[in-house]
Amino acid sequence: MLAVAHNDSPETRRVLYDSMFATWFLVPTRDPQPGDTPGFHDIREDTAGSFSLEHDSSGQWVAVAFTDEEALRNWNKTILWIGMQGISFFQAVNSTEAQEIVINPFEPADPNSKMIRPGGRVTRWEFEALAQGRHPADAEQEAEAQSVLVSMPKHMPSAEIFTALADAARAFPQVIAMYFAQLIYPAGHPHKAVAVEFVSDVTDEQIEPAMVALEKEVHTLFPRKETTDLFLVSSATGQSIANTGKKFYSLQK
Repeated sequence: MLAVAHNDSPETRRVLYDSMFATWFLVPTRDPQPGDTPGFHDIREDTAGSFSLEHDSSGQWVAVAFTDEEALRNWNKTILWIGMQGISFFQAVNSTEAQEIVINPFEPADPNSKMIRPGGRVTRWEFEALAQGRHPADAEQEAEAQSVLVSMPKHMPSAEIFTALADAARAFPQVIAMYFAQLIYPAGHPHKAVAVEFVSDVTDEQIEPAMVALEKEVHTLFPRKETTDLFLVSSATGQSIANTGKKFYSLQK
């Protein structure tokens, strides 16, 4: 995580994701008392339902996890926890309402609590791929390589959803347009899709916070049972969405 923070590149992210597959995460739970004796046990089907999801500063649900017990106790002295490894942990979080995973948080309101371990955030699009045992960048490239039919759904989202997405986009003047369509892959259920168009001279540093914010909004607005993907118009699929789909936002100059 420190390497990514100091030099975010495809190489450092790949090493980080590989590490996450092997890592045992300590996950706080809301269980009133330990459910089993200490040791290794089969995971209960309802394990994710006991995770201690938290609201972050923006009000969204996040899952919290720690890399060791000292870091966990720096955040909460008494809460119960379970250990889950790699893919199993990401699969469990994927079944919750969490939009991000916060690793090694500490309690800033407590003057005695300070960061003692490197930490970071894993976004939903990242842990959805990790839950399938794939690197997020690879999953994005695989989606681009598939033969995808771009169409319009029979039932369009409500006007309120488009308005909320447009309102979120206005916070980022580099976003000049957004488009909506339906993607039909060779196998599986149709996906809803939003393509985001940026100004021509946009930088990666400007794209990332905008896409993260819009992704959070998408996952908040659309039903969880419906998969909704976010694309850059500069990508092949994003360009198809822009050409075929509904333009629902345009920056007013």
